[in-house]
Amino acid sequence: MNIAIFTDTYFPQVSGVATSIQTLKETFEDNGHEVYIFTTSDPKAEDENHVFRYESVPFLFFKDRRVAIPSFASIYRKCKELKIDIVHTQTEFSMGLMGVSVARYMRIPLVHTYHTWYEKYLHYILNGKLISRKTVVHLSKLFCDQADLVISPSEQMKEVLRDYQIQKPIHVLATGVKLPKELDPNQLTSFRERWGIEEDEYLLLSINRIAEEKNLIAIIKQLPQVLERIPNAKLMLAGDGPQLDELKELTAEMGLTDKIIYPGFVLHDEVNVLYQAADVYVNLSTSETQGLTFIEAITNHLPVIAMKTPYLATLEAIAPFGHLLSKVTDFPHAVIDVLQAQEAYTEGLAPLIYHVSADAFYEDLYHIYQYMIELQSEKPRNLIGRSVYLSSTFAELHKPLKWADKYFPSFYIRKKDD
Repeated sequence: MNIAIFTDTYFPQVSGVATSIQTLKETFEDNGHEVYIFTTSDPKAEDENHVFRYESVPFLFFKDRRVAIPSFASIYRKCKELKIDIVHTQTEFSMGLMGVSVARYMRIPLVHTYHTWYEKYLHYILNGKLISRKTVVHLSKLFCDQADLVISPSEQMKEVLRDYQIQKPIHVLATGVKLPKELDPNQLTSFRERWGIEEDEYLLLSINRIAEEKNLIAIIKQLPQVLERIPNAKLMLAGDGPQLDELKELTAEMGLTDKIIYPGFVLHDEVNVLYQAADVYVNLSTSETQGLTFIEAITNHLPVIAMKTPYLATLEAIAPFGHLLSKVTDFPHAVIDVLQAQEAYTEGLAPLIYHVSADAFYEDLYHIYQYMIELQSEKPRNLIGRSVYLSSTFAELHKPLKWADKYFPSFYIRKKDD
């Protein structure tokens, strides 16, 4: 299978989207497929096999993201040369539009993953005064209705897309993560010593883009209540972003300089050291569509404290992994509870590990791709109107793999005679 991924965000830009795409690429390549990434140029990027970069400029309101200025003709020729079987777009902007056009002209299936809850990020554009929610809804619907299938990373995001009145089938599929190796205890001890964390100190960890929507101020403001009960606790806020200076100033004002550590930007290849050196992962953001750091923490056997979302509630039903909060003010009590039941939470994570793994993600996405390609070969392509009609033989088509019974009900189904 030859797969083309179109995205405006890829490494060295660090984000959950970039990590998700890397996971997709590596797992499919490990299973014998060819994955080609069409993305923006980046002055820090190094040459990488099967990654094609196109001229781009920084996004005006979000300088660490880029917008491509590509030539459709050259992209189309490259996709024809590579004999692409399916296009998977991961952005609604410049490279995403190229992906839509490639799928249309090559008459191949188009799958789109809707990663970002844009309503939570409008404050970046003239403090939310330039683009309204109505505009976000209109543009999201316009793009998603070009796809044959829309993938949502969580049930919560699927409900948002339903509210946008998107007409195409929407399927929930959370990105998995590669299972990390258990690291040498000496490496973890060395890391803690480097940042002045004693062996008997209780380390709270949060890895984020340091920005307003991550709600890191709430963690800092409630840390004194945690310290009243756990005086040997420390908090590490890892990452970089536009709110970093503000958080450091708040830390100083509250007299918490010796309790909060800012290690800065962390390479993705090094994050497992942080997870395994910590005692609990904390995140009070309400803007996550899935939250890859949550499942990275789980696969590193680290308990999680987070705001309750439908996705995390689904994981909790499989196995308890920490505390899901209904309100931010429950945070101090949750930290104390996890500390008291640390061993039970850590050992209880085992049933979740495969469920959130990259292998499970690959298995599900592979069958989606396979079905979409087979469906495409059975019907004529209309270059003007794109529509998917789900065959009544779908269940029989994948019966040996038991995939249809598991996922068929999650599609919106339109019969050919509707």
